[in-house]
Amino acid sequence: MSLSGTVFRLPTEVWDDVNTDVMLPGAFLRLPEEELGDHAFGGVLPDFRERLAGATVLVGGSNLGCGSSREQAPKALLGAGVRVIVASSFGSIFFRNALNLGLGLLRVDDPRDLDVLRTGVPVSVDLADGRLRTGAGDEIKGRPLGGYLQRIVSAGGILRLLAEQPDALA
Repeated sequence: MSLSGTVFRLPTEVWDDVNTDVMLPGAFLRLPEEELGDHAFGGVLPDFRERLAGATVLVGGSNLGCGSSREQAPKALLGAGVRVIVASSFGSIFFRNALNLGLGLLRVDDPRDLDVLRTGVPVSVDLADGRLRTGAGDEIKGRPLGGYLQRIVSAGGILRLLAEQPDALA
């Protein structure tokens, strides 16, 4: 499964240990789902959706999505237009919530590999083999997603997959 897009690199102040409370501040938790994207990173990156400027690949550091089990955080990122997140590690609950919602994730073991991923760089991410390629020809090796997780992301989330194929995960 391959996804293409343009990179938005998180600034240094929100690079490592980004808590789900930072991704979507508590004041916005009760909003309708379709409004969450307007408030992603609302406390630290005002107008995050506009800053993305159509970029769909978010790049961050280590422990991205740590903290609470706030499912609204990946929903807000999806609502803002993010389709893939590339980082050196993810909080475990965020990792599973994001995949279950259809958000592609790529873990890159060596954080130095992320240095070539600057805002505006076009990339292609192959979740099946864990490779990311830039428009300039750079290649980054990450951890592939298993077939089961690829099917969830491909379908746009676990609920959509099960609606289309009730026995898909049997």
